[in-house]
Amino acid sequence: MTPDPALFEHALAACAREPIHVIGAVQPPGVLMVYHARDLRIVAASANAVALFDTGDMDALMHQPIEALLDRASLAAINRVLARGEQGASQFACATNVGPMGTLHDVSAHASGDLVHVELEPSGLGQPLEGGHAMVAGLDAAADGTDFLPSIARQVQRISGYDRVMVYRFLPDYSGEVVAEALAGELASYDGLRYPASDIPPQARALYLRNRVRVIADVDAEPQPLMQSPELDGPVDMSFDVLRAVSPVHLQYLRNMGVAASMSISLVVDGHLWGLVACHHGTPRPVDARQRTALEMVGRHASMILDAHELRGRARAEASRRSRRDALEGRLHRAQDPRAVLSGMMDLALGSVDADGLALCLDGAWHVHGDTPDSQSLANAIAWAGTQGHRGTAATARGGDWHADAPQAACGLLAAPLGQGAGDWLLLFRREQRETVRWAGRPDAPFQIDPDGTRIGPRASFDAWEEDVRATSLPWSGRDFELARRLRMVLERYLSGAARLRAPGQTVAEPDIPMLRWDAREQAERLRRLAQLLDGASPDRERLRRIHGLLEQMEEELGALADALG
Repeated sequence: MTPDPALFEHALAACAREPIHVIGAVQPPGVLMVYHARDLRIVAASANAVALFDTGDMDALMHQPIEALLDRASLAAINRVLARGEQGASQFACATNVGPMGTLHDVSAHASGDLVHVELEPSGLGQPLEGGHAMVAGLDAAADGTDFLPSIARQVQRISGYDRVMVYRFLPDYSGEVVAEALAGELASYDGLRYPASDIPPQARALYLRNRVRVIADVDAEPQPLMQSPELDGPVDMSFDVLRAVSPVHLQYLRNMGVAASMSISLVVDGHLWGLVACHHGTPRPVDARQRTALEMVGRHASMILDAHELRGRARAEASRRSRRDALEGRLHRAQDPRAVLSGMMDLALGSVDADGLALCLDGAWHVHGDTPDSQSLANAIAWAGTQGHRGTAATARGGDWHADAPQAACGLLAAPLGQGAGDWLLLFRREQRETVRWAGRPDAPFQIDPDGTRIGPRASFDAWEEDVRATSLPWSGRDFELARRLRMVLERYLSGAARLRAPGQTVAEPDIPMLRWDAREQAERLRRLAQLLDGASPDRERLRRIHGLLEQMEEELGALADALG
């Protein structure tokens, strides 16, 4: 049964507002203590710290100096972690004996403003985790083939022992799809299933980006509340605490799946959350601090390979588009009458963007190339674009937005005005992308909602539910807008507005400063991506030598450019 739309929107908003970064509890048997960096006094601690340190009650623990609970060697190890100044999740500091019984615990730490968070976990609870370096080598071996994503799933399962390991990729609308899976045990396969964006709401995605490895060792463990001193201004921010407790809604979500433990490893490409390695197990399964460190290394290495794949693929496509755009600009620049030769250059204009069809409206006349609709549909497209409330570029992937019966060959639309109010337009079209989506449960019913809409719970069914998607193209990305804007600049320079007022035979000056600056920004963005990859890479000596030579050439070119500007 489809929920009432108003209650559905209310539930989505409530889910997105849940403050999971200040949840105020930890997963046992781990213990969290927070102390002031200034005077080393404890200002917050999980309730189970009382039993670990045998202090009798929380009042006897609160405001104690941290030196009274941890030995000098442990504090020195924590200070070494803090001295690195790295932002992000707690990092393993050492293993030490803790409390009157001297039980061995792993110690992790991180700083959050003026507070230091120390997390203690009993050592040896996790299953032996071996083969991290072999897995990295295995990822390298599969990096250039189509088996790379399945290889990630297989190798994470091999070293972690989880029953179900999935590579889960986020789509542009933040829904996600399982694109590879390794399966053992009795858990069902989710390979190829898609999940609505509400399954991983915005604040959860933000924490996955900050905290690269997340473990829920036992969905039925009783959370231990975090007790804090009244002197603190507000709830302790637990964004980077690996022991941070879990939203009750998410715990029930896992139970409904038949999952007793889960782990996720973030896959980050160009600073954005590309996806997750999502792991499920049928019984509780702890993962200790050393294991998390190894798995984070694996996730970072897989992310670097994905980043390199995307960068190489984009570089090839960009080179082809840039070549066509430059050829178009060069031929228009040399033409005595650019409008007269436009028909012979439409293929270059279309090749400079990622679209299946292109239409130009100049002085009321249409120039088309590739897959475009009929003249009446072109008029509908301009009319729709004019209703979007601005004079900038408008785009939609849904054919029904701009046409009651959009043709399959020209379904998605990106429309950009040319010039200043002259009625000239650049229209780009994309073909319909028909697909049958296999959802894990109905996407229009991702929650169980109370009648009054005040409380929500996760859905209980994850059975595959198929949806036929029609009249929709691939979505337009930010990069598509950039390519359209660059083409628009070329067209406006030679074909629109003031360009048509030039005397016959009058040529146009070389590309102006704004166009050159645009090109420079594009090159700077490529350099930034390459620098990020180099920072995370571990190249061999020969490759480093070649990179050094290339960098020297680049420095010479950039130095000459700086001299010219001076």
